[in-house]
Formats: sequence, structure tokens, C-alpha cells
Amino acid sequence: MARKPAEQTVHPDAIIQAAAVVFHRQGYHGATMADIAAEVHLTAGSLYHHFPSKQDILIAVLDAGLDQITRDVRAVAAGRADPAAKVRQIVRAHIRSVIDNASIAAAVIFESRALLDDPGVRDRVAARRDQLEALYRGVIEAGVAAGDFAPVDVGIFVKTLFGALNWVSVWYREGGRLTGEQIADEIAGTFLRALRPDSEGRGGTPL
Repeated sequence: MARKPAEQTVHPDAIIQAAAVVFHRQGYHGATMADIAAEVHLTAGSLYHHFPSKQDILIAVLDAGLDQITRDVRAVAAGRADPAAKVRQIVRAHIRSVIDNASIAAAVIFESRALLDDPGVRDRVAARRDQLEALYRGVIEAGVAAGDFAPVDVGIFVKTLFGALNWVSVWYREGGRLTGEQIADEIAGTFLRALRPDSEGRGGTPL
């Protein structure tokens, strides 16, 4: 297919999605602006019209990955459900997002390391991630304060949960043994059992 010479023929969102696919396939350092342009049938010059550099595209990819999850999780955290129900809803929202946007999720996990050498960008991405983790922390802390959850180390617990959810995008395969929702329920049940305040119940029925 011929490449499009006009700068406005491809929406930036399509470029972000294409870039995520290229980064997933070749890695950030192995990908070029020409590779990304070819993925959406653009000329390299047209791509530079939308994004000045490959780093700018990666930042946009990371933002896209965090935006959707943050919106969904914030809505759950602000709701009136009990803490255990919120954990289930957050897990489902997070897994739905990473499954529906697997290449973007993979970029968030693996390619963000490419930004570590730029303190300004690194700190900005870290702040976005911390904002998301803070929503998880708030739900767990509320459950601990109410006596619904065991007094765990909330920071360690949330980072463990966060890592497990992000990693689903790496090993999930559509059409596999479990659906995304079933996987979410299994993961939520596992972590909720760990949060049970009574040690005798930790191997029993999930909250």
C-alpha cells in the first residue's frame, strides 16, 4: 500500500497504537521513526509533523496506557461499594484495559525504561504511575481501617498486585483456557484471600 504524504491523513491515536505495536515487536531502541511511519502507511516527514521525535511517541504511548486505567480505577475508587467489591472491580478494569490494549500495556511495562536517562521525562512518567498506585492504596487502606482487610504493608501489597495485573498483558492469549473476566476473578480472589483479617479464613472462600 502506498504511503500517505498528507500530514492529516492519520489520527495521532492511530500513530500511538501503531507505535506501540512496533515497540512491542522490535523494542524501543530497535524501532525507528521510519518503522512507525510504515506501520500506518505514512511518509517519515508526515510522522514528524505529528510527533517531533521517537521519545515523544513513546511518552504518548505511555500516557495512553495510563489514561484509560486511571479513569476506570478512579471511578471505582470514588464509588460507594465496600472495599472488597472495589478490589474486584479495579482488578477487572485493569485487566480489561491491558488485554484490550496489549501492545500499549507491554510498552508501559518494558519500554518505559528507555526514558530513565531523561530525569524530567522519567519523573513525569513516575508521577503518573504513582497517581494510579495511590488510587489502589486508598482502597486497600480504607479496607484495613474498616477492619475488612488484614493490616498488610499497603505499599508492598499494592506494588505486588499492580505488577501481577500488568503482567497479564504478557502471557494472556485470546481464546485460551480462561477469559479475561475469569482471569480477573481468579486474581482478585487470590489477593482478597491474602487480605482476610482472620488467618483461619485465608484459604477459604474469597471475600
